[in-house]
Amino acid sequence: MFGKRKEPHRVIIARGETVRSFTISPWFAGLATGVGLLFAVGYIGATAYLVLRDDIIQSSAERQAQMQLSYEDRIAQLRAKVDRLTSRRVLEAQSIEERLTAVLSRQQDLDSRQSRVASLIAKAAKTGIRVAIGNPMPQSKPDRPEGLLAFGPDTDTGDTGIGGMPEPIELMPELQLRGSQGERPAGKAINSPAASSAATAEDKRASLIEDVSGSLARMDTEANLALDVIAMSAERDHATIVGAADRLGLRLAGMPARTATEGTGGPFVALTAGTGFDARFERAESALLALEKVKQAARGIPVRSPVPGAPISSSFGPRLDPFMGRMAMHTGTDFKATRGTPIQAPGTGKVVFAGRNGGYGKSVEIEHPSGVVSRFAHMSRIAVTEGQTVSARDTIGYVGSTGRSTGPHLHYEIRIGDKPLNPARFLTAGETITPIIEN
Repeated sequence: MFGKRKEPHRVIIARGETVRSFTISPWFAGLATGVGLLFAVGYIGATAYLVLRDDIIQSSAERQAQMQLSYEDRIAQLRAKVDRLTSRRVLEAQSIEERLTAVLSRQQDLDSRQSRVASLIAKAAKTGIRVAIGNPMPQSKPDRPEGLLAFGPDTDTGDTGIGGMPEPIELMPELQLRGSQGERPAGKAINSPAASSAATAEDKRASLIEDVSGSLARMDTEANLALDVIAMSAERDHATIVGAADRLGLRLAGMPARTATEGTGGPFVALTAGTGFDARFERAESALLALEKVKQAARGIPVRSPVPGAPISSSFGPRLDPFMGRMAMHTGTDFKATRGTPIQAPGTGKVVFAGRNGGYGKSVEIEHPSGVVSRFAHMSRIAVTEGQTVSARDTIGYVGSTGRSTGPHLHYEIRIGDKPLNPARFLTAGETITPIIEN
């Protein structure tokens, strides 16, 4: 019912007459079998290890060598990268310091030019050339409490010109470079969370230098343009005065004679960067000196009206004589004016005659430095004496009707030697050059 029960194994050992028997339980048989199998497996494993040990050791050594080489390559790459970054930082620091030195040197040079340009602008203003706000000229250098030179958009440039005391640009503390109060102590670490912060600081310092360099370049350009404006304005006015004198057939005192073949010309060659400050300054200064000289000489030409605003009643040239009724040469210009109207000197000169002169009645003659003599006739009263020096617009007498005259008027003549010239030509020239020589 419950199955057949197995008998345990029995081992019988007989030796001679001795017989022994052992009963082996299933548990013991299984244990013995397991120990035997374990021993066999260990034996086989030990044998395999002894046979394959060299190959395993060699494979492990190769693997470790390969890993070591990989690590060394990576470390070498990182070191090279660190070296490049370090070299770049060193070069950037050197470059910034060199650029800063150049900026400071340029600013000092600009300061030295500043007073020269300011002096020339003041001299030009006295000569009548004013570089107004609308003209290209240097901006004023604003005063700053700590010697900083500001170029920002809020800078007050209402008083356009060169001004202020020469002051260096204090950029060292801001840039924290060597030799400045803002330089970090050698042992103090940079308070930056990452390398990018240091790079940003370098960029900011470089940007600041670029801004200042740009501002200095603009001021330098504006100074050069101001010198060009002064030079060209002075040369233009000089040419205007000399041209007017030439058309009148006069040679200004102290000026060389101009020949009929004299002229100007040549190909157009634009100004280049090589035209430096010194050349521009010398040109402007020379032009101002030449203009002042020619203006002084032109003041000796009688180009102003002796009776400002008075109409002309009789012009220079042939006309019917009012007394004889036949054609005659009118050697001057008659200005219609009421009796007692002041008569003004048309230019600087010396009175060489003051008194009665036949048909001219009461008259005055003025000899001008240009060699021209101006004559004023039919005066009611003379206000100067012979030998007296007069300036333009000085009152020399008053309109009247003395001498050969039909009524109150001024008979005005201009002569070179005994040759009468048309006063209208001098009055026309005066419209062009009077605004120049009066400044």
